[in-house]
Amino acid sequence: MISKCLQILLCKTVRMNKRGNYNMSTNSDQGFFATNVSFEDSAAIVTGSSRGIGRAIAIELARQGADVLINYNQNRDAAEAVKQEIEDIGRNAAIVQADISDLESHQKLLDTALEAFGSVNILINNAGITRIADILEETPEQFDLLLNTNLKAPHFLTQRVAKYMVENKIPGCIIYTLSISDTMASDNRTAYCISKAGLEMSMRSYAGRLAMHGIKVNGIAAGVINTDLSRVRIPDYEEAAEKGYIFMVRPGTPEDVAHATVSAIRLYDTGVVLPASGGVMTPLLNLRSMSELDMNKQY
Repeated sequence: MISKCLQILLCKTVRMNKRGNYNMSTNSDQGFFATNVSFEDSAAIVTGSSRGIGRAIAIELARQGADVLINYNQNRDAAEAVKQEIEDIGRNAAIVQADISDLESHQKLLDTALEAFGSVNILINNAGITRIADILEETPEQFDLLLNTNLKAPHFLTQRVAKYMVENKIPGCIIYTLSISDTMASDNRTAYCISKAGLEMSMRSYAGRLAMHGIKVNGIAAGVINTDLSRVRIPDYEEAAEKGYIFMVRPGTPEDVAHATVSAIRLYDTGVVLPASGGVMTPLLNLRSMSELDMNKQY
């Protein structure tokens, strides 16, 4: 086991040396690799930030001291309301309309942020969609819609923003809004689950590639979250909480995910997934059944 770990470390060292190491001489030079990350003078792009989880993340980043680019697809008024909240906090905000599934819009996102703030060092890949479809009835068109929006779009937006950071030697942080569905299968939301599972691997792959440039990449596994899109199912979620499926005894809020996002930015780690699931992901033995076992018996 130790030998295997040494082989992995050696391979990483060889790869780092070939590509060029990122040298950070002091804590203040370490950007998001520092032990005490500061959001002052930071500028963030948050996709899908006119409502729900994205809105909460944008506002929380502003509270932490960052300027924020708000991205919306259809509801300009909602985006304007988020912009006003951020400005009331005392930070700068800008708005851009873009459908992230259109890869041509990615440069527009980056250019708008650069024009508004001068630089960008945080990207939050939050925008996503879900659809209900029985796995035996799902069409290729439905599948493509989910994969293009939830996987292909954030993967290539990360590529565009990461290239900008690398070319300009800007240490930064990229966070993916993932889901507990990337490890929990669903036969009527299969394309969504596949898209989130693929997105987690995108996150890990970028983390390995970008660490040498001082760019941290992490994910948030959001659980059962009460948003305007999920509100119709909240009675089901509350029943699940009462039955003990959600250990925290309530569905999560967008603010819960926003707080986890800030934690993931400050985390001493890269390429990892931080849960915001209320305990849904926590394995638990059935203790009542355990107590009924004869622990002296050989099974």
